[in-house]
Amino acid sequence: MAETQAFDVVIIGGGPAGYVGAIRAGQLGLKAACVERGQLGGVCNTWGCIPTKSLLAAAEFYSKLKHQAKDFGIEADNIRHDFARVIARSRQVASLGDKGIAGLFNKNKG
Repeated sequence: MAETQAFDVVIIGGGPAGYVGAIRAGQLGLKAACVERGQLGGVCNTWGCIPTKSLLAAAEFYSKLKHQAKDFGIEADNIRHDFARVIARSRQVASLGDKGIAGLFNKNKG
């Protein structure tokens, strides 16, 4: 039989509002549970805002190299992109966010 645990507060969703609420509850000395069916950070950190910003940063960097390098006195011939690596970097950025949130949970007993 599974052991039951008592919590002062149970937060549904580990997105930006949920994880911040759980961390704050822990800082206030409450025993908090944060229930998330996916990864910490929710959709924003995992698939939406954060990875999208990483993709946009890559596109902007590529565009500047391709179209404005000479304006900066830089010769950048034969500029290419590797879309698989661009996606892999966006996933890595999201993963770092998940790990950071988990670290905050552990530090603050969230």
